[in-house]
Amino acid sequence: MKNWMGPGSAALSFVLWGMLPLYYQFMPEVSMWELLSHRVLWSVVLLGGLFLLLGTSVPWARLRSEPRQLGLILLAGPVMSISWCMFTWCLTTGQVLATSLAFFMTPLFNIVFAVLFLKERLTPQKHLAVALALAGLAYMLFSYGELPWFSLIMGANFAFYGLIKKKVRYDAGVSLYLESLVQLPIALLVIGYLTLQGTSLFAAGDWSERLLLMGSAPATLLPVGLFCYAVARTRMSTVGLLQYIEPSLAFLLAIFWFGETPDPVKSVGFAFVWAGLLVSLLPLHRLRRSQVQWKES
Repeated sequence: MKNWMGPGSAALSFVLWGMLPLYYQFMPEVSMWELLSHRVLWSVVLLGGLFLLLGTSVPWARLRSEPRQLGLILLAGPVMSISWCMFTWCLTTGQVLATSLAFFMTPLFNIVFAVLFLKERLTPQKHLAVALALAGLAYMLFSYGELPWFSLIMGANFAFYGLIKKKVRYDAGVSLYLESLVQLPIALLVIGYLTLQGTSLFAAGDWSERLLLMGSAPATLLPVGLFCYAVARTRMSTVGLLQYIEPSLAFLLAIFWFGETPDPVKSVGFAFVWAGLLVSLLPLHRLRRSQVQWKES
């Protein structure tokens, strides 16, 4: 059962990420910087409150004795912020399909990073899954005639965040709290500046709008927390393949919920990707084991 906790948490985190556009559709017109700043602010408040409630404390002494770990945690915050900036820009400008294409790239970077930096070896089953995913990507690149630089940068950045979290040996809640804490001064400066300029939605809006801004913290912390938990317990190549759940959900939501025009090229690309995902999840190792046992008997 425990063997499924890591992959199960990863799959759930990607389902929640894929469903995030449903939350952002209720968001009023707001500056991307104000939205991101409030996400950081209320993340610190929420996690700090949970620590007090549960009697959890940040192991400051241990962190001071492990500067490399502290450095990785502090680096993870800005790296994640870059991803959230790009992700939020897509959602607040109504480009849900753009997010699906962007996160289409991330799993491939995850798998490449797993092989290059973590020395993971791909099974023949995962080789086939990756080949199918690459075929879908190659088809899209060939059809569009150009490299999607925005998606490549966003995908590489988020995969880099996953690589950092793989090397962090602290509890997911502690590392997320520190990631938000290091960004809090900048978030407070942005909120203060927008308030003084008279352009702050939180200051001028009603309570429903304020609650939506505050709710962006738990709405994003939950999938990130599950992702961090999963990365520490799951092979990066497996996380990379499961991550195709997210762009696929975003693609389906964009077409069937938000009414964006279906793209035949992306449809073919996703067909390859889902085929690869299914191949990676099929219990072929059990089938091979049962065949060996049948021959021995």
